[in-house]
Parts: sequence; C-alpha cells; structure tokens
Amino acid sequence: MFIYASRPPLADAPFVTRGVTAEVLKTQKDPGYQKSITQDPDFSEYRGFFETAKRNLKTQADAGVPYAFGTDTGPPGRFPGYFEHWEMELMVDAGLTPMQAICAATRKAAQLLNAKDLGTLERNKWADLIVLDRDPLVDIRNTRTIDAVYIAGNRIQ
Repeated sequence: MFIYASRPPLADAPFVTRGVTAEVLKTQKDPGYQKSITQDPDFSEYRGFFETAKRNLKTQADAGVPYAFGTDTGPPGRFPGYFEHWEMELMVDAGLTPMQAICAATRKAAQLLNAKDLGTLERNKWADLIVLDRDPLVDIRNTRTIDAVYIAGNRIQ
C-alpha cells in the first residue's frame, strides 16, 4: 500500500483506467487519501519489508525453493488484471528472468495448486491464453500489449 502515499503511476495507466470507476481513480489521486496512507504507524517500514521480500524471492528461487505467482489482487487498492502484470514485473525486478516470472504465473502456479489440467498449453488441458503484440521475454512489461484473449480455447477479445 505504500505506493499510494503519493500519486501512484497506475492512476493514469490506460491498462487500469479502462476497468476502474472514476470514483476509485479520484481517490487514488486525492492528497487526503495519500496522507492517510502515511498515517499507518508502520508505514516507514513497508518499503524495507518489500525490498527484503524481493531479495528473499531471488535467494530462494536460486536455492531451488518452489515458488509460484500469487498476487493480493482483491483487497481495496489492488486491481485485478493490472496487479498480476505488475507482480510479474516485480519478480523480474527482484532478479528472476521474464521466463521464470511467466512460468511462476502459469505452470508453477498450477503445479502448486495440483491443478493438472491448467498451467500449460497441451492437448486435453484447459486453454486460457493471451496473444501479445510484443515479446515479454525481451521486456516483461510487454505482457500488457494484449492483442487477443482466449478462455477455454475461445477468443473473447
């Protein structure tokens, strides 16, 4: 939540603004709301906790500890769709490769959930996928360049 102590970059991101109400966007930009975030007694600790978590992810991944994608999307201030892409970006910022972040969000997440019919594109598996305009292995932020969306093998966008 510490990103909301000032105007967050996502407040103007088209990837977010298309799916969030004007009222929510107004709140994100409100100086009073931003000030309220800083009033949390532990606010000064949050960035440090976050940086420690990033270092721990990289250390554990390098050591072979199983990891997978799992965002906190759902609570107030976290927006479905955007935060998943941002989490992959943060995983890369932590030192993982773009492929490691993508696998964490797909194959590894399905494996840790024991969801045998999800996570990879294979015959007889559930096929949800996105088609991108740019290569996310070059820049993980390219996961936001969505050209098409398929759910259960059917194009919905």
